[in-house]
Formats: sequence, C-alpha cells, structure tokens
Amino acid sequence: MRLSRKKQPPEISAYIGAGLKLEGELVFSGRIRFEGELSGRIRGESIVVGDTGVLKGEIQAEEVVCFGKLEGIIRVRHLDLRSSGFVRGEIFTERLTVEEGARIEGTIKVEEGQIPVSGGVPEAP
Repeated sequence: MRLSRKKQPPEISAYIGAGLKLEGELVFSGRIRFEGELSGRIRGESIVVGDTGVLKGEIQAEEVVCFGKLEGIIRVRHLDLRSSGFVRGEIFTERLTVEEGARIEGTIKVEEGQIPVSGGVPEAP
C-alpha cells in the first residue's frame, strides 16, 4: 500500500520582517514571506503575507497565502485567504480558497487560464 503525502510548500527564500516598510517594485522567484509592508508592485512565484504583513498596490503571483492584508489589484493563480486575512480591491484568480472569518471588500473574477503569470518565474525588469 502506498501512502500519499501532501505536497509540501516551498521553503521561504526571503523574509520581510515586521516594522520594515518598502516602497517601489519587487520582482522575485521562489517564496517570500511578508510581516512588514510593501507599497507598489510585486511580482513573483509564491507570497505568504503574515499576520502583520501588508501589501498595497499591484500584486501578481502564482500563489498568495494571506494571513494579513492585501489592497489593490491582485492577479494570482491561487489565492488562499486565511481566517485572519483581509483583501480590498480587485481580485483576478483561477482558484480561491477562503477560510471562515476572512474578509473581502471589492470584486472577484474567477477565470480558468486567464491569469497572466509567466510560468511562475518573472522576467527581470
């Protein structure tokens, strides 16, 4: 008998700590965790927004797991909004997971194959 294992999330390759505020554009590959704040544009593979994390602006990624706050235009293949998460803005996604207690203000458009994410690895600007 073969036991199936749940796919493990990728390791965190970068960490933005609480108290750190960034403004501008961030392009990355791998998985990044935000406990601080970013205002601007963020584009990459996988984003974890921690309880104290705040992302404002244009967000484009393969996957976003949100325990904190997202505001703006969010284009993501899979948005996983946890019970402490809050999203305000326009959400474009192929797959949406929302835990009880999470809050959403804005519009949600769910369309298969319509989210423009370039293979998960963004091109350098």
